[in-house]
Amino acid sequence: MRPTARFAAAWIALFASASLVSCAAGPAPTEEDSPAAIEVDESLFTVDITIARSLLDAEGTLTDDEILAAADSKGFSARVEGDSVVYTMTRAQRDDFLSQQRSAARDAADELVADESNSVTSVEFDDGLTNYRVSVDASRYSPFEAFLVVGFYLQGALYQQFAGVDADAVDVTVEFVDDATGEILDSGSYQEMRANLGE
Repeated sequence: MRPTARFAAAWIALFASASLVSCAAGPAPTEEDSPAAIEVDESLFTVDITIARSLLDAEGTLTDDEILAAADSKGFSARVEGDSVVYTMTRAQRDDFLSQQRSAARDAADELVADESNSVTSVEFDDGLTNYRVSVDASRYSPFEAFLVVGFYLQGALYQQFAGVDADAVDVTVEFVDDATGEILDSGSYQEMRANLGE
């Protein structure tokens, strides 16, 4: 069975909103806050995260100004450098974002399982969003459901880049397995997809 348009729209909305989520964090300590006037290295409190623009805006509809404004509205800065967006945020904001990303992945997986228009019976993944195991009812499984991997690939790749994994080292593997026998029906990886697309 083909993934529903509702499911595809939910994945797109998830990535768009999750990529710009951050928590409000207090200001980093400064020399003026320190009684001994200790010099503070701001890089200890902030991180620069470089994200492939295509992961944030797959359809290429956002302007540079819209990307910068969205980051600013969430309390961190961004700069666009060619096909990359570099976000500067506090470590607390980054850690909160990663936690929210894992929760969003779980919610999306649960929604996929609840959707009776597909054969998916469970979705399991690791904390780093590098490996997904999608159990399916083999009698209902359709090869078209393999297109669901794109959502997992994008979600895992975005998470890993925010976690600090180099863009060339990012990979996400997905296996579709028969929930009764454990037989692997289909599998693939983000890096294989990139190679097939000539990226």
